[in-house]
Amino acid sequence: MPYQNLQDQVRQYDKRMGWRDPSDHIVLHMAEELGEIARNTLREKRYKKEKFISDELGQEICDLLYLTLKLANNQDIDLNRQWDMMFSRYESKKSRS
Repeated sequence: MPYQNLQDQVRQYDKRMGWRDPSDHIVLHMAEELGEIARNTLREKRYKKEKFISDELGQEICDLLYLTLKLANNQDIDLNRQWDMMFSRYESKKSRS
């Protein structure tokens, strides 16, 4: 998985901007972005009156991905390694079914 490249890109951007957000601030921003994703999904299902715009949903998903990468960087987590471990767990669950 190409997470290392994405993590490097986020790390370099944050360094260039001088941003060193603590984990709790990052998680709060993640909750905000997830709320925006939920709001957009509700628009799609017509629970909200506002018009659904798929590009807007895509932007919110990317915002959440950026913050996820930022949190992983903050905690020195190698997402490539974690992804492989997670997927192995999923595969082993599937084979037990």
